[in-house]
Amino acid sequence: MAVTSAITDLVKSVGELLSSVLSAAYAIVHSFVSGILGLFAGFFAFVGDIGRGVFDLAGGMGKFVVGMYDVSRFVVMASWNKTDY
Repeated sequence: MAVTSAITDLVKSVGELLSSVLSAAYAIVHSFVSGILGLFAGFFAFVGDIGRGVFDLAGGMGKFVVGMYDVSRFVVMASWNKTDY
């Protein structure tokens, strides 16, 4: 009985060892793939944020230029005396 019990325990131990090795290999591959996918997702988010920032900057500069044009036009119109001609 002791020999069969020892062989049964040995087979269970080998099964647990294989399960542990496969679990560790899966964890390593999963973390690597997750890291690569996270890197690509972060890159595309970065490019999108830069594009949004460029458009916000261009829009802000356009609003500033148009605003300055309107102000200068208002100043010229306000200072223009219509009775001079």
